[in-house]
Amino acid sequence: MRLQRGFTLVELMISLAISAFLMSGIAFAYSALSQSVDTSKELENAQEVLRYSSEVFTRSLKQTKTTPNTPNANTIVVQQETLGSTACNSSKPAVPFSETFTLVDNQLRCRVNAGDEEVLLTGLQDISYRINGNLVEVTVTPENLNVDMLANGFRIDIALSGKILEEALN
Repeated sequence: MRLQRGFTLVELMISLAISAFLMSGIAFAYSALSQSVDTSKELENAQEVLRYSSEVFTRSLKQTKTTPNTPNANTIVVQQETLGSTACNSSKPAVPFSETFTLVDNQLRCRVNAGDEEVLLTGLQDISYRINGNLVEVTVTPENLNVDMLANGFRIDIALSGKILEEALN
């Protein structure tokens, strides 16, 4: 009877092929999971950018009694005339005051009257404004969002409630 002391070359080749197949499956699963986590982080960031943008613009635009001015595609100027209005920098300046929102270096910035610009939000690729009667359409495109169906950004429609109410009462 002969004692076997190791593996044959065929056995080693078969085990190597099986190991390579298993490792490629693990690498594929890791790659897919990593891509899923990255996409999830991008969407989470986009959601936060949208939430905050919506909050800031809704507060500002709903309390104004006049139609905002858009001197260029990335800037909007909102005049506030209501006593006790909260400005974009969370202050309550004497009325009337103006808020100027601009996009500079992927940052949404705000200036109250002739004061210093303050950074409100980072992570914006683009922002644009369109005034349609008593409705302001703010289109926000978050930075680093690689989801094709969201490449054109998100549109936030905000009614000029203060202006509508003022017109209804007069």
